[in-house]
Amino acid sequence: MVLAIKVRRIVDLPQKRAENVAAAMRNVIDPQTLHPVKGGRAAPISGGGRGSHSLATLAALPDLLFEVDLDGRYLDYHSPRTELLAAPAEALLGKTLHDTLPAATADACLVALHEANANNFSWGHRIELVLPTGASWFEWSVSRKDNGPGQSVSFVVLSRDVTRHMLEQRKLQRLTQMYAASSQCNQAIVRCQSEQELFPIICADAVKSGGMKMAWIGLPDPLTGQIKPVASAGEGTDYLRDLLITSDSGAPCGQGPSGIALRQDQPYWCQDFLMDPVTQAWHALARQYGWGALAVLPLHRGGQVVGLMSVYASEAHAFDDAVRSLLTDMVRGISYALERFADELSRAQVQTKLRESEERYHKAFDTSPDAVNITRRTDGLYLDVNAGFERLTGWRRDESVGKTSVELNLWANPKDRQRMVEALQNEGRCTNLEVDFVKKNGDIIHGLISAESVQFDNVDCLLTITRDITEHKRSQERITQLAHFDQLTGLPNRSQLQARFEFVRQLAQRSGESLALMFLDLDHFKNVNDTLGHSIGDCLLVQVAKRLVSTLCAGDTLSRMGGDEFILLLPSATEESAGQMAMKLLAVMAEPFRVESYELVSTLSIGIAVYPHDGLDFETLSKNADTAMYRVKQASHNNFCFFAQEMQSHSARTLRLSNALHFALERGELSLHYQPQISLQDGRMVGAEALIRWQHPELGPVSPTEFIRIAEDNGQILAIGEWVLRSAVGQLKRWLDAGMHPIVVSVNLSAVQFRHPNLLAMVTQILDEVGLPPQYLELELTEAMAMDQPVAAIALMNQLHESGIRLSIDDFGTGYSSLSYLKKFNVSKLKIDQSFVHDISDNPDDKAIVTAIINLATSLGLKTIAEGVETAAQLAFLRLQGCDEVQGYYFSKPLPVDAFEAFVRNQRLTC
Repeated sequence: MVLAIKVRRIVDLPQKRAENVAAAMRNVIDPQTLHPVKGGRAAPISGGGRGSHSLATLAALPDLLFEVDLDGRYLDYHSPRTELLAAPAEALLGKTLHDTLPAATADACLVALHEANANNFSWGHRIELVLPTGASWFEWSVSRKDNGPGQSVSFVVLSRDVTRHMLEQRKLQRLTQMYAASSQCNQAIVRCQSEQELFPIICADAVKSGGMKMAWIGLPDPLTGQIKPVASAGEGTDYLRDLLITSDSGAPCGQGPSGIALRQDQPYWCQDFLMDPVTQAWHALARQYGWGALAVLPLHRGGQVVGLMSVYASEAHAFDDAVRSLLTDMVRGISYALERFADELSRAQVQTKLRESEERYHKAFDTSPDAVNITRRTDGLYLDVNAGFERLTGWRRDESVGKTSVELNLWANPKDRQRMVEALQNEGRCTNLEVDFVKKNGDIIHGLISAESVQFDNVDCLLTITRDITEHKRSQERITQLAHFDQLTGLPNRSQLQARFEFVRQLAQRSGESLALMFLDLDHFKNVNDTLGHSIGDCLLVQVAKRLVSTLCAGDTLSRMGGDEFILLLPSATEESAGQMAMKLLAVMAEPFRVESYELVSTLSIGIAVYPHDGLDFETLSKNADTAMYRVKQASHNNFCFFAQEMQSHSARTLRLSNALHFALERGELSLHYQPQISLQDGRMVGAEALIRWQHPELGPVSPTEFIRIAEDNGQILAIGEWVLRSAVGQLKRWLDAGMHPIVVSVNLSAVQFRHPNLLAMVTQILDEVGLPPQYLELELTEAMAMDQPVAAIALMNQLHESGIRLSIDDFGTGYSSLSYLKKFNVSKLKIDQSFVHDISDNPDDKAIVTAIINLATSLGLKTIAEGVETAAQLAFLRLQGCDEVQGYYFSKPLPVDAFEAFVRNQRLTC
């Protein structure tokens, strides 16, 4: 059972800063990664999509994260450190805080929940727990989570393990206290004239100034020779009433730490009282009085052990090297006093030894890695500073002594100094105060400061120790950066955007205003990564983010979701203003980006959803904006579209097809049909175009126009394109081997394939593996593909041509071509698009265009082929104008393999 020690409020923050903390805490919550309780068990966590990214982000956080209701019942959890939970993670769900924590702790936690219920958040509760591994500290932040109409509110609790930080604070506090106790001890040794006067002061200083739980000093009993306590201070001193200690290992009272220290004439350091087998007989007393560690140090006179001093700390492992050194010096000083008291040494001799003790104290003072300084309380003047102070502040000792911290301009925030002064006035000390300092060179450093009141030469002073925690703070800031911001662009990530959205949504709900969520996706960004590499793609994303941010208004929030996807939140936006912003973004993206030696044009497809009409929460609005964006992708790219309800059914079909397409190849759902290509010179079949078909087992035939675009979007196009090429080449080889007269098979290339650096190697490898001569393969690319990056296209075309592979320009006349480039394209054929052929008998414009294309091809020494020929009149016109080849339903529709073979056998064409 976990035992709660105490729960306390750290500090009351100003309202706005507390709201920011609560919002930041909610940022780590992604509903896709949290799994609600069903029947007292946890439902599965989603493993795909953007939720997996948020899940990975959550899993990287060093925090406990769980969700409870107002009664403290565990609803959910997410944490990579389940060993810090009060019970096994699965066992917690459905139970309450009172089931897993002691009543006092659970009650205090419920107070935090009710505070969050009233104020939407509760921040700054620090809980100390005793776990099986020892004492641990957790810092609680609680945020109210509204789960929608008709749903009960819940509370998200972020519990951060601050044990290491607390241990460092306590270590620093102990060191500060022991410096103070050592100083007071030295002064008491000088001042006191007898053991009876000195020992109670020493014990009181160890407890009051040194922060010990209890301290006692024992001397030999004149009658028995056994050690008996003669002075003590602190909690548990009643235990000492009948205590006797001996160095005899055979006696019961010689078995403990004190007996061992006496026998061995060495200090005994018991760092964990409850785990040390030597202290087993006193474990019950340790639990009763709160003893965590024990130190027993022999006292000497004339080189002989004559007594001992025992100090008890409340925490285990309280005696680090620095504290042990100070305690050893303190006991050495007491031993000197014993010699003085017994032998009546001259004050001069004692002073000499005390000066040596002071020198050792100053050595510890000077060599401490922390900044240590002594100031006069009346005016704040520095009386002494150590080397650590010089390193921390940049001010040398001779520059600091005789001046104040204000004169040195050390305080970055004067309020920090005021907080320290108030703590000293109210409590007599200052413990672990986080402050910012200004170094001599102007740099800002973060420090953890503790101060104790001491006396030096009967002057009231402050002993202050400051630890540099600048790197620790930077690490914390780095963790926050990783949790809430995209590491490539520096934009807020999804969790940060969700928190911002919730804040804006609440404002809109109260004011009756609308807001807009815009889903932005870069068009054809995958082509950049595939052809130029991910480093160029990353640089482009950074430039895109900067350009988009420069366009926004105050209050707008742009977030990167991952890849080439962004979401823009527009507070107080209407459909009209959102549309204006979308046009503004499209316009600013029209200017090319310069990335290294490349000039890249990157356009946007934008989907827009408006609150409250298109959704009441972030998930619904972002999903609908995403749907609208995909409608733009399918229609035209470089545009924007508002969400409409009828898009949902279309979006569902697209998602279904996208998922099914991943398995279509392995399930044998894809096939090739072949459409004959006929020569107008002699009416013979001279080629066939390979056309892909998809027969979905439930949806039936799916149009290539529909699924090819999906394949380009989801990354399947390369695998499908390679399968098409390999299948067509292999089929032609089988036909030729079976005795079919030689023909050329033409295969369409996608833009992604054409830009892929491995295209040439892939094509030649397939031809080699199948054993088909390259002159029997023709690759078709569109006019737009060739003109997108003409210089690179020309180089690739030359390489393919040199390999013996034919090339043709598909859909010629529908794009744009520069004659200066066209004459450099190493192609053998121009393919006249069927849109010009369809009305060629009646439309004079189409007649003129087709005639011009045929004449252009003839002048460049290229052949022409017209697609979509369906009538004798179309055929007659094309023959009259000198077109070389045709294909279309006039001769045959695209045929599966068996039907195509039958067509070849029965070929009796009349042209």
